[in-house]
Amino acid sequence: MPDDIQASGERDAPPVGRARQVAGAVTAAVRAVRHWVGRSARTGRGRALLAAVTAVALAIPSVIGFLLVSASDDGGGVPERVASIGVMARLSGASADAGSSVRNAVTLAVEEANRDGTVPGWKLEVVANDDLSRPDGGAAGADLFADDERMIGVVGPLSSSVAMVSLDRLGEAGLPVISPSNAEPTLTERPEDPDDRPYPTYFRLSGTDEQLSAVAADYAVHTLGRSRISVVDGSPDYGMITLAERFARDAREAGATVPAVHRVDGRSTDDEIEQTARAIRDEAPDLVYLATGAAFAGELRQAFADEGVSVQVLGADGLLSHDYVERAKSLADGDVITDLSVPASQLPSAGAFVAAYTKRFGAPEGLGNLLPDGSSAGSASESGSTAQNSQNSQNSQNSQNSQNSQTGQSGQSGGSETATPQGKVQPSADTRSNQRRGDGAADGAAASSSGSSDLSEQERAVQRSRDAELAVLRADAIPPVAAYAYDAARALIRAAAAVLPGRTEVTKAARAAVVDAVGAGEYAGVTGPIAFDARGDLRSPRVALYSVLAERFVPLQVEAGG
Repeated sequence: MPDDIQASGERDAPPVGRARQVAGAVTAAVRAVRHWVGRSARTGRGRALLAAVTAVALAIPSVIGFLLVSASDDGGGVPERVASIGVMARLSGASADAGSSVRNAVTLAVEEANRDGTVPGWKLEVVANDDLSRPDGGAAGADLFADDERMIGVVGPLSSSVAMVSLDRLGEAGLPVISPSNAEPTLTERPEDPDDRPYPTYFRLSGTDEQLSAVAADYAVHTLGRSRISVVDGSPDYGMITLAERFARDAREAGATVPAVHRVDGRSTDDEIEQTARAIRDEAPDLVYLATGAAFAGELRQAFADEGVSVQVLGADGLLSHDYVERAKSLADGDVITDLSVPASQLPSAGAFVAAYTKRFGAPEGLGNLLPDGSSAGSASESGSTAQNSQNSQNSQNSQNSQNSQTGQSGQSGGSETATPQGKVQPSADTRSNQRRGDGAADGAAASSSGSSDLSEQERAVQRSRDAELAVLRADAIPPVAAYAYDAARALIRAAAAVLPGRTEVTKAARAAVVDAVGAGEYAGVTGPIAFDARGDLRSPRVALYSVLAERFVPLQVEAGG
């Protein structure tokens, strides 16, 4: 702990012993005065003085109580001071699942910290703001948090568009901000001056569009072996290069031909979809890269079939949504989607988080329907080893899926039909425009454990395989961004634990100290090593690739993003 923080703590918090000494001295003095006054009680003057002293004596217990409560508050008693952690995310509407999971994850981290007394003398609370994934919602949330005298830091926003209108206000208030998902590179680096950090209190746990496009282009050209790639661009445009334009640049540099980048509005109008599908047909590509919203991409997938275009799609993170597979149906089988958040089943340290999250907030509705036999998904209490126990089964599955995706996959399903659908449940329906720029009863399978003597070795093997699949489904039913939000909250809490004890309020100096502690901190998080560079970027970002199979997103592999 820095010397100035420690010194401040000692000045602000009188020890319990000193309070007791003061109270004892006052009590002894009053007793002496009462004894002296008693001798003069016969006179009117003496009786009046005695009454006054008696009144003082009656007030002594209240004074002692105040002194002891103040001292015990700073000495490790029940926390009386409150600090807030804000959550800025979309919490309503059709694409609110990701935002709700972020709020849940931050709530879980705060509840754990309060239970464990992580910040002595302080109680933490969560204040959530629905930014609607819109600039106006972000501006309102920034004002709300900046004016909150208890606010010690913010998790979010999820949308880069919201970040661009809220970070100035949050920075003016000195608030540390940690986003679990912003991808726009210019949030941490000005194009005209790479050494200038635009928002000194801002950090992020995701990689950037630069990293996402580089990994996608390398995979398209060197793994899938594609040489002629059409690009459809529905990415938010901040007046700089878009994600689709980055991909086109990187694919060309890798040796592929990119005939054109088709800019679309992305509102799923029939004319735009049909015109785009015909343009792609005329270009005769062997791969199409889509950086659009999920609904538009799903309808465009259907239009490809109507135009006789049989081609694999490589999608940006906007396609990682149930909307895409619901609209594209089996046409999407074999498509590959890239994302900057790694699913929980691929995070070796996520088991305890998955168990705690599911126990606290419950398993998603309909999870059981995703199992091969439609049986119950079970309760959270059985998921403590979710990620780790499923790793061997998942690694084997990933290897098979990756091989299938790389072997001449020019049609809709390619070579993926034989893969077993162990993997990702559809995550939240957040698109890039909205997200990045926008205890139950025991499970039947667990009850009939593989150790039963009534089962043959083959039956036990089948049971183990099913249990592993169930563990993966449980883990990946939680939107991937939730684990990153949990790590963001824990980074703020760890910093607060180094700054707040001994202080009596959240000041701008305290916020500045939390910013410094976040930037200098380094620890093992659920999502991997948590450490930031001088710009506020995560030092070791990663990119996840998924294959679409039977309307599910199956993790293929995880690549280093930087």
